[in-house]
Amino acid sequence: MPKEVFQFPCPCCGKMVEVDTRSGKARAVKPEEARSLGNLDDLLASHRRESDRLGGTFEAAKGAQKRAAETLDEALRRAKEEAKKDPKDKPRSPFDLD
Repeated sequence: MPKEVFQFPCPCCGKMVEVDTRSGKARAVKPEEARSLGNLDDLLASHRRESDRLGGTFEAAKGAQKRAAETLDEALRRAKEEAKKDPKDKPRSPFDLD
């Protein structure tokens, strides 16, 4: 026999949501006791830890982008030097096409 009422926790507020499959209606049943936020000091400490973690990740990504840009600039500089050394690859003048 299929289940007619499903219960699951709401990811936003932590209340238990009860859904009746016959009527299609949903209702919040009761708050989830395990999802308490604690005191303000704990909340601020977790915010600082998360901020430090995200700041470190951002700095690492910024450094990787800077290294990639320097690598590409170096490759472009080398390609320009090679193009100057090889006279047969110089672009022709449009007047020479006649």
